[in-house]
Amino acid sequence: MKAVLSLRLPTISRIQLPRLVFHRSFSEHVEDVNQNNFSRVKLAVPSWSRDYLLKESASLPHFNETNNVKISFSTPDDYFPSMKRRETVVMFEGENKHVVDAVHATNNLLRNYISENSKKTSINPKTMVNLVFPAALTKKLIGKQGATLQTIKEQHNLDTLLVSQQNGLHNFRPGKSFTERSLMIFGKESEVKSAVDFVLNMLYEETEHKLCDNLSYKHFNDTLETWTRIKVLVPFYVIATIKQTENSAAQSLIDLDIILRISEKDYGYTRAKVVLVEGPRDKVFNALQVISSAIRSTDIPALHFNTEKYEYLADNNRNSLPLLLPNDVVSERFGKKTEFVDFCKSSGVTLRVIQELKNDTAVYVTGEEESVLKAVTELVSPLHYSRIKRSMLHE
Repeated sequence: MKAVLSLRLPTISRIQLPRLVFHRSFSEHVEDVNQNNFSRVKLAVPSWSRDYLLKESASLPHFNETNNVKISFSTPDDYFPSMKRRETVVMFEGENKHVVDAVHATNNLLRNYISENSKKTSINPKTMVNLVFPAALTKKLIGKQGATLQTIKEQHNLDTLLVSQQNGLHNFRPGKSFTERSLMIFGKESEVKSAVDFVLNMLYEETEHKLCDNLSYKHFNDTLETWTRIKVLVPFYVIATIKQTENSAAQSLIDLDIILRISEKDYGYTRAKVVLVEGPRDKVFNALQVISSAIRSTDIPALHFNTEKYEYLADNNRNSLPLLLPNDVVSERFGKKTEFVDFCKSSGVTLRVIQELKNDTAVYVTGEEESVLKAVTELVSPLHYSRIKRSMLHE
């Protein structure tokens, strides 16, 4: 037996919107729909609009009974993973044509709600839609060097067409992958509507990759809160210790189940490789402890003691953990000489700051191992992981 929730929508002049009908069970309806015509679409909408849309969408003008569309919302404290915004996910399921109509109806409802509650006296001619799509289609949607995105933007005369960042979550270990991204479409209402139609048709015709019916993102957001990315410089003679699985240090890093990348080339004029460590904060700092211990315990090859350069390396770098930080981060942290001196005194370490390349600064943190690890934690913990770029541009 079908149950229909009906609430009255405040009058909005000159807008005709199709109706969305809530059902206790959707299984019967799915069986009635030809699977080739079935469509599932997700929108990411501002979290503050969730309650309004949940209440008002059910009273939109009536669909024919055979054209019912199911609409579902993520829970109030469950947001689409994003670095900058809190967004609720709204999912539409049903026959493709009516799902598309329902998406436009919801976008119109949201747009008018924003206009009515803004300080503006008229409806903003600009509108934005944030479509969720399978992450596996990213290359197809973006195209070579962004060619497909640019074509869509130009054909529909859009102001902005932007694919969300992957947030590092696409590199979770198997079984934990975050498989969705979002496409932000911004421009005049009519142009946005035509672009949405185009993208939804592209997604509908895709047979291999489809959106799942998941609306729970809490696990990914919890991980996002503690996600940490660090780059360290590791002397060339230590790389084998942390890379070859027969070594205990390498096995310890594998057991931590984190992302670890090692550059192919040396960094600048040093004989050191860049090692990127990424994952949940506690695991990243455990990995730094493993790497620090490897640096301290690995003997420098005897042939390098013949030169003054490597004697200095032996005396100094063995007790150091060199961080690779963006120049702006170093400037923010040590903009004044007094801040630099105070940090060294309070941490019980010495710092050497060396800018080898244009965008990065090597910060050599030297001292007793416990003090070094504590100082590194203090330097890195406040940073959002996005401040440390994943790319190895120095290569």
